[in-house]
Amino acid sequence: MRFIRSAKANPDFTVTVEWAEGGSDTIDFTPLIQGPALAPVRDPDFFVSKLEVVFDGYAIGWPEELHFSADSLWYRAHPDDLKRDYPDVAAE
Repeated sequence: MRFIRSAKANPDFTVTVEWAEGGSDTIDFTPLIQGPALAPVRDPDFFVSKLEVVFDGYAIGWPEELHFSADSLWYRAHPDDLKRDYPDVAAE
C-alpha cells in the first residue's frame, strides 16, 4: 500500500505527488476527469485550489467526494508495477 505525503495540482490538470516512501511523480488527470460526475474538477481554478491529501495519505481528492487512491495513482505512474502485481488487470 502506498501513501501520499503531499500533492500539488497544476493548471494543466496534472498533479505532482510526493510519496511517503520517497520520490515523486506527476500524473496527468486529463483522461481521468471526463464524464458528468467529475465536471467540477474540469474547472482549472477548482482543480488547483481544492485538491487535498485525504484519509491520512491513502488518497487525494476534491470536494464532492471525488477521491483517487494512492495505490491507483502509483499504478498510473508506474504501469510496469501494475503489470507485475496484477497481470490479468493490466492485460485488459
